[in-house]
Amino acid sequence: MTVFLISLFVASSLIFLDMFLVRAGIKNLRESPQTLHKQSVSRFGGIAIFLSLLIASNISNESEYEFLRNLLLCTSPVFLVGFIDDMKISIPPFVRLMLIIPSSLLCYYFLGTKAESLEIPFIDLLFQYEIFVIIFICIALSGMINAFNMLDGINGLLLLFCLSTCISIIVFPQSSTSLEFYYYLVALFSSILGIFILNFPLGRIFLGDGGAYFLGAAISVGLIKYYQSNDLSPWYVLLMLIYPLTDVIFSIARRIISKYSALEPDNKHLHHLIYRRVKKMSFSSENLNHSLVTLLTFVLYFPFLLGANYFSQDTSMLQILCLIFFMFYLFIYFLLAPKDFFSKT
Repeated sequence: MTVFLISLFVASSLIFLDMFLVRAGIKNLRESPQTLHKQSVSRFGGIAIFLSLLIASNISNESEYEFLRNLLLCTSPVFLVGFIDDMKISIPPFVRLMLIIPSSLLCYYFLGTKAESLEIPFIDLLFQYEIFVIIFICIALSGMINAFNMLDGINGLLLLFCLSTCISIIVFPQSSTSLEFYYYLVALFSSILGIFILNFPLGRIFLGDGGAYFLGAAISVGLIKYYQSNDLSPWYVLLMLIYPLTDVIFSIARRIISKYSALEPDNKHLHHLIYRRVKKMSFSSENLNHSLVTLLTFVLYFPFLLGANYFSQDTSMLQILCLIFFMFYLFIYFLLAPKDFFSKT
């Protein structure tokens, strides 16, 4: 409850601050291809999440918060990179990607966040070498952090995915789940909920890059540690993250085919295509358009989150579900794709 109240208070304060700045002639607008909002809204929702977790974990004497405290320390570089961008200080995409890597290394060395196998013959032999493990985790975490940022842009879309991830684990808890991880899970859920009720459906405050980057790191690292401590299949983590993973892989492939920079943003993600179709329904409320997109995507990925936890140790079933989602994603995408799919605009 403490984390939720702090998150809600900080987010509300940032909303009032933005309103004050608008009156002073300072508007928070972002000009980019993927932006769908046309009015000034605070992009510092990530501060509410990060700060609420930082305060709650440090004012408490509970030893169970130790993992959360260490995670906040390790992910602070990636949060700062996103925060700098939210301050409208331009960072080239490649430089931004390189600045994310330190958080991946910190998580590897101080939290023991690493992949031990993929349960794929020949590839698993490479995990015997530490250099491969380090490179793998840096690429995986950096990619997932960017994947979470790609999902941000529709009211509640990324936040609901993160809340759903936490809920799905609570519904199907593993028998050896540690109290430390439970504290982390509840605290993270509460901090996200504090901003979610202000972001969805009215869009009073946005996560910003800082919030999206941090959640990408926090959720991914949490899932890896959960899989490690409960001896689950590595494909459990892949299926839990299958929505952002599929979105980023397909987006990179699509941009390469279109001869467009894989690092530059665009407005051709699946949620953008769904938004275009919803908008054609001519609802009077833009917030309703965003709400429908968020709920429709929730229907797409939530059954797979439940499936991941139900079959958490069954590699074959998890692989099948990953393939089903990937094919389902492609089917929906090409069904909704406009005629200018391969164009750069």
